[in-house]
Amino acid sequence: MNAREQLREYVFGTLLPMDRAGWPADDASLFDHGMDSLRLMQMLVFVEEKLKVQLPDQEVTPERIESINSIAAWIEEHRG
Repeated sequence: MNAREQLREYVFGTLLPMDRAGWPADDASLFDHGMDSLRLMQMLVFVEEKLKVQLPDQEVTPERIESINSIAAWIEEHRG
């Protein structure tokens, strides 16, 4: 499973639990589906601990955290 798939599984299976058939598209706004600051912090910890990618705090912008697509692109920027 690649990083995008792992991220989707975590976000929609744990943070914003919903039936898989109802999962939004990867470009949908996570905040329109219930993402908040606490869940955002949990997602960032997941990325660091499970995906082993350090995302700098100073780079957190609304554009980078808006959707699965934007977060996956941000992760790819920091993959070593």
